[in-house]
Amino acid sequence: MYDRPLYFLAQEKDLQLFLDSLDLKLPAEDLNLPDGFIVIPLASKAASIFEAADNKAVLLAYRNQGSVFPVSLVFLVGKPQALFCHATLLLDAYAQGNGTVPLLRKAVQEFFAQKADDLLATLEPAWVDADLVGQMDCRILWNLQPDIKIVTDLFLEKRGLVCDIPLFPTVYYYNTPYEQNMLEEVLPKLEGCKDILILGTGAGLEAACVTMQYGTQVDATDINPLAVANTIATCRRAGTDHLVKAWVSDGLKNVTKAYDAIIFEAPLATNQAPTKDLNRFDPGGKLLKEVLSALPSHLQAGGRLYVMSRPDLSPYIPANGLQWQVLRSFEAKTQFAILEVWQG
Repeated sequence: MYDRPLYFLAQEKDLQLFLDSLDLKLPAEDLNLPDGFIVIPLASKAASIFEAADNKAVLLAYRNQGSVFPVSLVFLVGKPQALFCHATLLLDAYAQGNGTVPLLRKAVQEFFAQKADDLLATLEPAWVDADLVGQMDCRILWNLQPDIKIVTDLFLEKRGLVCDIPLFPTVYYYNTPYEQNMLEEVLPKLEGCKDILILGTGAGLEAACVTMQYGTQVDATDINPLAVANTIATCRRAGTDHLVKAWVSDGLKNVTKAYDAIIFEAPLATNQAPTKDLNRFDPGGKLLKEVLSALPSHLQAGGRLYVMSRPDLSPYIPANGLQWQVLRSFEAKTQFAILEVWQG
């Protein structure tokens, strides 16, 4: 019996955000179609977010009494040898009914009990001859809680509890010294700021904290559409998503306004060869240089950029009159600093 809730729970809304960020639309409800699994290919742009080896990724879904339930996102990573990767999408919210989750779990067990070649042929025929060397679970963490004290104190003060918030695949984990140091140093400095941009919003924790603390409108951008979706989901859990406007931008390229404050947890500028993790490393400091070059047109009079990067910004500061100072240094595998930059 079909028992999906007639209303959207928070976690189901988060799943929809995740699918929307991949430009993935589920088939419409159709009671005339038989129950069973369907495979929905993702667009190549969406597949590239997960660094899919062959630019292919698929959504495995199950149709039950006309409705389509997302089950797992599947893709390969690595060349020439590849890992079989899957992001489990099954939601606890489905358990609001009596039969949906047991039905889906049984169906999933049967699907993955197939012979490997049959399973691969169903998902993507091109994968049958792939040199697979293992598997990796890239599941969405639906019920994860922040544990940084400045964050938990704020949640407890404003909401009375520390909310479970999601963490989508490829979005950098938020219980880190980077987030802790940035929030401790910068959050008090935002009092009185009316126009605030979170540049490189990541998991959205900074946007949630700023909006909870000050109740002000915040813009948030990231090059990764999953980070943008995660920001909206995080702020929804904080009860402040109505205060957040979020969109995809590579640095300041798709940003048109000027701000009182910009918070930029920058990928770490490095002179090493390009690395796989572009969320954390900026080969040659290219992005940092681009942001600093464009910064004067995005700061209001007296505005400040708060950036986490190398302690010495000298190699990246252009000749455009910017001044800077170190607010705090700390070490997390390597030396970091939180810096304040302004127009001189």
